[in-house]
Amino acid sequence: MGKALLLTVSLVFLQYVSLVSPYVLLCYYIRSSNQRLPSIMFYPENIDPCLCTHLIYSDNKEIANTYHWKDDPLFKRFTDLKKNNKNLKTLYGFGGWSFGISRFSIIAAKLDSRIQFINSAVPFLRKHGFDGLDLDWRYPGYRGTGNNDKYHFTIFMKELMEAFIAEAQTSGKDRLLLTAPVAANKKDIDAGYEIAEVSKYLDFISVLTLQFNGPWNKLTAHNSPLHRGSADKGEQRNFNVDYVLKYWRDRGAPAAKLLVTFPTYGNSYILKTSKTGIGAPVTVGGSISPYTGQRGFLPYHEICPFLKGATKKMIEDQKVPYAFKGNEWVGYDDQQSFKTKAQWLKDNNFGGATLWTLDMDDYSGTHCNQGLYPLTNTLKTALGISNSECKSSFITSPQEVELKTWCSDQPNGFYPFPIDSHKYFNCARGHSYIMSCPAGLNFDISCHCCDIE
Repeated sequence: MGKALLLTVSLVFLQYVSLVSPYVLLCYYIRSSNQRLPSIMFYPENIDPCLCTHLIYSDNKEIANTYHWKDDPLFKRFTDLKKNNKNLKTLYGFGGWSFGISRFSIIAAKLDSRIQFINSAVPFLRKHGFDGLDLDWRYPGYRGTGNNDKYHFTIFMKELMEAFIAEAQTSGKDRLLLTAPVAANKKDIDAGYEIAEVSKYLDFISVLTLQFNGPWNKLTAHNSPLHRGSADKGEQRNFNVDYVLKYWRDRGAPAAKLLVTFPTYGNSYILKTSKTGIGAPVTVGGSISPYTGQRGFLPYHEICPFLKGATKKMIEDQKVPYAFKGNEWVGYDDQQSFKTKAQWLKDNNFGGATLWTLDMDDYSGTHCNQGLYPLTNTLKTALGISNSECKSSFITSPQEVELKTWCSDQPNGFYPFPIDSHKYFNCARGHSYIMSCPAGLNFDISCHCCDIE
C-alpha cells in the first residue's frame, strides 16, 4: 500500500515536472559587449533575467594569473539577476580563443597546475555568487597543440567535478555546475575528446554549431546550416548541425547533456560575380560591422536593417535563410530557422540550446520591429520554457544603465548630472539617485548645491 502510494505520488510529480520544460537554454554574455558602440553597449542590467535557464559571464580576454583570478565590478551586477529569477543559474566562463590554446595545454598537463587551478576556481566562484564554471578550451589537441590534450582534458574535467562534489558535501551548498563549449569540426572532435568518458564529468556540453563556413571558403555558404546541403561534397558534408550533434551522441555523449548552439549573428560576403546562390564566388568578407568591428561578422540587430530592400531566400535543404543586396550577401538565422532547429532538437531528444550571444540579438527591440530579444524569445517559446515566477525587470537603453550605475565607484555626496544642469546625482553607498533642483535653480559644482542660475 505504502509503496503503491509512493509510486502514485512519484508519477504525479513526474507528470507535473513534464509540464515544465525539460530543456536548457544556456545564454552567453560577453564581458567586452559593454565596450562596443556607445549607442548599443550591453550591460548585465540589459539582460532579461526571465529569458534563459542558465547565463554564462564569458570573459574572452581573461589573461590573468590562473591561480589568482581577478575580480570585476560587473560580477555582482550579473549574479544579481538571480534576484528576479530564483531558478536562474549563473556560471563564469573561463577561457576562449584569446586565452591561448597552449596555456590550457600547460595547465592540464600536470597534476600540480590542475590542483592550483581548481583550488583557485572554487573559492572564486563561491565568493562572487556564481553557480558553476564554463571551461572554454578551444580546442584540446587543436592543430597539434598537444598529443596528450585529449587525455588531459578528460582528467581535468574529472578532477574539477570531484572537487565540486567534495566542496558541496563540506559546505552544504548546491554543487557547482561544470559545462564546456566543444568543437563541431570532426577533425577537432577526434583530436581533442574522449567523448564517452569526458561526458561523465560535464553537466552540459555546448556543441559550437555556429561557424561551419566563412569568407575563408571563397564561396557563399551558411555559417550554421541544420542539414547537409545537396551540393556539399567531401568533408563539407559534415559541416551541419544534424551531423555533428549525432556524431557526439553516437560516440557516447548522452543526448540530454548535448546543447545545440544557436548563433544570433550571420556571415556576410562581397560577391565576385553576378551569381547570388549558395556556392557563388566571393572576394572577401562583407562590410565591417560597426558593432563587432569585424569584416563579414554581423549581429542580428545589424542584419535586420540590411534586409530592407534585400532579396531574401531560403536554403530549402539546409533550412536556413540568406539575403543579398547589391554585391553583398548575408547568411543568417531568423525566427523561423530558430523554430525549425528547436523542433529538430526536440525530435532528437537533445538537452537544449546554447545561445551565442545575447548582445547580438535585438535586445532593445529597436532594429528589427520584432519586439525585444526576438531570436532569444523565439527559442525560449519553442523550447517551452516558462518562468512564471520571474520578474522581467531589465533596462533596454545602455545610457539608462550608465546613469543607474554612475555612483557605483563614487564616495557619498552630490555630483553634477552630465546631461541636464537642472539635475544632479545623490550618491549613497554606491546607489545612484537622480535629483532635480527647484524651479529656477541649477546644480552648482562649487558648493555642490542648487543655486540661482
